[in-house]
Amino acid sequence: MPNMQYTQMDRLACPLRDNWISFRLVDEHGHGSPYAGLPYLLHDREGQSYAGKLDGDGFAKVDNIYSGPAVLDLSAGGQGTSDPWYADLMDREFFGLPLSALQIAAEQSPSGPRSPDGSTYLAKKRAEREQAVFLRVEVSDFVDAKAHLPPLDHTWQPESNSNLKEAAGQAKLRPGVALEPGRHHVLEIKALRAYSPLLSRDKAFCALNAYHLAVFSNLVYAPFSAPTEGIYQSAPPPYQHDGSIGQVLHEHLPRLERAHRFEQTDFRLLYEEVPYSKRLEVMPYDPDRYQAEAEQGWRNPEDVHFLYDEKTHTQAFITHSDKVVLISVRGTEPTHKDILRDMDARQIPYGEGGGNGQAHRGFHGAFLAAREFVTKYLRAFYRPEQSIIVCGHSLGGAIALLLAEWLRNNWSENVQLYTFGAPRAADRLFVERAHLLTHHRLVNHNDIVPSAPSAWMDVEWKLALSAAVLAFTAPGPGITLLLAGLVNLRDDPYEHHGEQWHFVPRQGGASLLWQPGCAAISEQSCSLYASEVGLAGDMPRRASFLRQALSAAQHSIASGYSPNALANLLRWNASLARGGRLFSEEEATALSEYAEALEQAMADWRPATFQQFRHAARTRFDRRFYNKSDLEMRTLYEQGITLARTVSEQQKRQLAELRRILIQSQRPVTARHVFGEFAEREDLAELVEQWRGQADVQRIERIAYVEAPHRGAPA
Repeated sequence: MPNMQYTQMDRLACPLRDNWISFRLVDEHGHGSPYAGLPYLLHDREGQSYAGKLDGDGFAKVDNIYSGPAVLDLSAGGQGTSDPWYADLMDREFFGLPLSALQIAAEQSPSGPRSPDGSTYLAKKRAEREQAVFLRVEVSDFVDAKAHLPPLDHTWQPESNSNLKEAAGQAKLRPGVALEPGRHHVLEIKALRAYSPLLSRDKAFCALNAYHLAVFSNLVYAPFSAPTEGIYQSAPPPYQHDGSIGQVLHEHLPRLERAHRFEQTDFRLLYEEVPYSKRLEVMPYDPDRYQAEAEQGWRNPEDVHFLYDEKTHTQAFITHSDKVVLISVRGTEPTHKDILRDMDARQIPYGEGGGNGQAHRGFHGAFLAAREFVTKYLRAFYRPEQSIIVCGHSLGGAIALLLAEWLRNNWSENVQLYTFGAPRAADRLFVERAHLLTHHRLVNHNDIVPSAPSAWMDVEWKLALSAAVLAFTAPGPGITLLLAGLVNLRDDPYEHHGEQWHFVPRQGGASLLWQPGCAAISEQSCSLYASEVGLAGDMPRRASFLRQALSAAQHSIASGYSPNALANLLRWNASLARGGRLFSEEEATALSEYAEALEQAMADWRPATFQQFRHAARTRFDRRFYNKSDLEMRTLYEQGITLARTVSEQQKRQLAELRRILIQSQRPVTARHVFGEFAEREDLAELVEQWRGQADVQRIERIAYVEAPHRGAPA
């Protein structure tokens, strides 16, 4: 573009008003229609302003202006928008945004195709056809308030010449870009778009949500800004720490960059391109504009979106788009404070008035901290049309359950919860009262934590007497010890909530996700341990166990649940091509054979004799059996054996039904099971193929498609 220089002699000359300037605004596809009707002001060197609106193809021509460059001003506000979301962003009480009409228009057109060097080309071709001066510009070039916008992209060239604007006389003080007199211009407006992970608002379980929410349950373990030592303090942007919450939500996604680092692990999500203001939002950092917000404790974006509660050691983050509110609660770190909270297992009333059941006291204290944080956020930003999606891993899942039920009762019935490896959090009454809450509970087969009775953490916990009868006479790990654990779980004061989905391992491949509906399988690892630790009966062993269990690979959200959820999404997607069968024939046969073997073991079980039980009880020096007569001991023995037979018969029926389902009528997987509300989306196939084309996804895909689980894997 010519570098037009204007001298002092030019400025002293008598100004002429016989010049013209024309311009066309186009998007990255070279189309002018997205800017039809956009209001503009053109300011010339002598301080004259010319108002107008662009025609249906984004064009305008201004005649009879004073000679010299003029400044195109597109800073008109967006108050006339017909989209209520944008109107709400401008009018909201906290962090109201100074949206321009240009910004709203620039958000509606998707980004355009790129050449191999990453540059757009369609708008440039149009400029060449129209013999126009070609400029690439951004919304930020036309407004004074920029904190809510992404930073300027200095690779977006050619940009307007700064010397030309300096020569524009009084107009140089106006926002906008300078145009040459007597020339036609094509201005390519950079698309103001962002990436947003696909999150289905359909409450039914879908593999896509299970994977994405596992990743967000992993992300909450990261700092929002950067790791801190000593006293926690929030920080202003930029957020450059690799894998931090702020980097994902503030630095990558708003700049149309696919985030792939979450905490310390790489995951590839399915993203859609959305209007910038409809992304998962992080509030702008503008201390001068948002002084009232700072007085509310929101000095930095981190204060708005991140909870770090020193008292309960609870962490969480919250964000929202036009469609969803996303809340992720952090699980247990193997630290002294977290372990103490998990072990505070006495029951406490949940909710106002105490009529909604009892909750784990340690989890309930963390829930109260999260509730205060979430309440403040929702009062500022929640809208009734949004779905609320809550997720959490381990302890975070337990807190998320208490939080989600409170949200359902106090904010919206449109709440869904996904938890990963979460322990029991409340009693039967709570579970009954919360039956309307949509809760998808995912567990790994060898993860003991989700099945552990929360009362284990109590220093006074003992194996139930009826279970002890069985455990004391068990020759070693096997069906007797399994029955002892299952009997004990029946007496646990805490209960699980929600619909369980169970990852069952297989040799050489990714775990299979199913719903066995049978405690002998879903509670197997925990039941065996319940009996073993009950025999030891000491608190130090249980505390040590908790640390080990929380650190185990099968309990890890980064190396356990998230990769399993990714592999399952790939498997279910592939199953659509084979008629939607959940398992291959080999996999279904192997699982059926495992269930049959467990069923046979239940049938073959024979209890120890009363004499064997009495001898074991005496030699173990368990105080609960001190000073009991033979008659009392026999009564306890008979009660234990009777209960064990009842549990065994129940499990045999469930196992037989499970085998029948596996062989005869696998539930077909549909596109909605895989992708939720996005199943009918026109560009879904294209999005999935782009996602599957990434090397990290292809590596997991190869593991996920191993044909058969190894026999006996769940045992």
